[in-house]
Amino acid sequence: MSNHDRIEDIEQRIYLAYQEGNYQEAKSLEIKLSRLRGRSNLYDDQGPYSLEGRTYLDDDQ
Repeated sequence: MSNHDRIEDIEQRIYLAYQEGNYQEAKSLEIKLSRLRGRSNLYDDQGPYSLEGRTYLDDDQ
């Protein structure tokens, strides 16, 4: 099983845990997922990003 498959599996388990109301398991799986992904993810989905020296905020929220 590749890392990509493991990540998808954990994401599915997180979804099911939230659907069942098992928030402790979901939080535990989220921590496991972040460790599996590692710290190599340079971009934070919630943070601003920079392009050509300018800062832009995501307006999707």
